[in-house]
Amino acid sequence: MSTSRVRLAETARPALRISLFYTAYFAMVGVYQPFFPLWLESRGLDAPDIAWVMAASMWLRVAVNPAVMRFADWRGERKRYALGFAAASVAVAACFPLAEGFWPVLGMVLLFALVHGPTLPLSDNIALLTARARSLDYGRMRVWGSVAFIAASTAGGWALAGRGDEAIVSAMVGGLLLVAAGTAALPDARPEARRASSRAVGRLLRDTGFLLCAAAIAFNMASHAVLMGFGTIHWEAAGHGKDVIRPLWAVGVISEVALFALGNRIADRLGIAGLIALGASAAMLRWAGTALTTDLWLLVPVQMLHGFTFAATHLGGMTWLQRHVAPEISATAQGLYSSIAMGGATGLMLVFSGPLYDRFGGDAFWFMAALSACSLALAAVLARRMRRRPLPQAGTPA
Repeated sequence: MSTSRVRLAETARPALRISLFYTAYFAMVGVYQPFFPLWLESRGLDAPDIAWVMAASMWLRVAVNPAVMRFADWRGERKRYALGFAAASVAVAACFPLAEGFWPVLGMVLLFALVHGPTLPLSDNIALLTARARSLDYGRMRVWGSVAFIAASTAGGWALAGRGDEAIVSAMVGGLLLVAAGTAALPDARPEARRASSRAVGRLLRDTGFLLCAAAIAFNMASHAVLMGFGTIHWEAAGHGKDVIRPLWAVGVISEVALFALGNRIADRLGIAGLIALGASAAMLRWAGTALTTDLWLLVPVQMLHGFTFAATHLGGMTWLQRHVAPEISATAQGLYSSIAMGGATGLMLVFSGPLYDRFGGDAFWFMAALSACSLALAAVLARRMRRRPLPQAGTPA
């Protein structure tokens, strides 16, 4: 076999398998994110109840994910655990129709968060380890998740239009079956087992660069809370049907596709702090626009800023993890990043988003713009620190 064919086998096949996982995972998210709040509403929950349920599920992930990821580092294994959690998610989601009223729904959603929460950080860690080992571009693999989200949220709106809200759960279960299949196809990345993970946690939590990066990302991700909890409800109240709302969610991911496709090139050009600053600046503009209008033709360009508000911010965090964390503690770092940057702050803001939306309606998005301004300020501090003290490369002492 020629050298070029060997190289193709070493890169194309793992990249395809990772891309298939992201395709399956975010196809499911394309149904869950826009329409699950509507299912919660159909079970008798009001706006504050929905906020509490969604926030509590995130807080549970904040508590569970770091422990799971530390265990993965301790054992030096990821894929088997990810597949087990993915399979359990299917079983729990299939039981959603049994819940009615706040407490039963809360219990079922928390159980789902417990088993579903670790699937993505474990799989992300596999993707980053494989990308590092085989010189792959994370963004170009992750982009297929964004494409799948667009397709699923668009097709989901058509499929769910005129049907009962139980169809949302059926679509979720189908998507979760695909996630389990995609997880089974992932490469089996097994770095050296790390027994002293407690020392690794302490070192990460004392790392100013990591904390600044995670905090800046956390503020900007948390600024999506009102949209996550009440975007669909807000637009329905403005007179838009599911067949209009589905393109609003989908169009927001179109620019995300373009940004992820650029992958390493934009990360090299802007740097980690620059990516986060780009995401925060775009979010300030996005939430101002969402607060000011529900006109469809104005919401479309505002929603297209999602490619920056989410994708640029997330790419900044994943670039930090890929380039500045040793493989043997990468799962621990991934779990901490997931909890601090992607879960804890967003869960807290989801609690406040219910009362905010109840009292201010669309003006609640102005509070989200203020969070993005805080993210921008922290990104500036991170940029200054990195100029004065560059972060260590993966595998070098911190």
